[in-house]
Amino acid sequence: KNFERIFFLIAKEKCIRGNHAHKKCSQFFISLKDTIKMELDDGKKKKQIQLKPGHIIKIKPLIWVKVYLKKNQIMCVLCDKKYSYKEYIRNYKDFKKIIRI
Repeated sequence: KNFERIFFLIAKEKCIRGNHAHKKCSQFFISLKDTIKMELDDGKKKKQIQLKPGHIIKIKPLIWVKVYLKKNQIMCVLCDKKYSYKEYIRNYKDFKKIIRI
């Protein structure tokens, strides 16, 4: 599969990134610095993982993702779709409605 987009999450301070789902885009997360906590939610259950440096995880569409970054942590994200505002599900209630279909 070809990647259409790559970006980096660089934490200048403790923060939560993501906190949304994608309709059709798969994403690949790679921790570049430190072990990074992530929460994955398929609408039925939430799972917390610790992504170790150099490890990669594929997140399929329709998974709500939260990335808990601490100061100076860095994550690389590879996407199989180009950026589109319409691709994002940013409201959790909307996400729950969509996954019930």
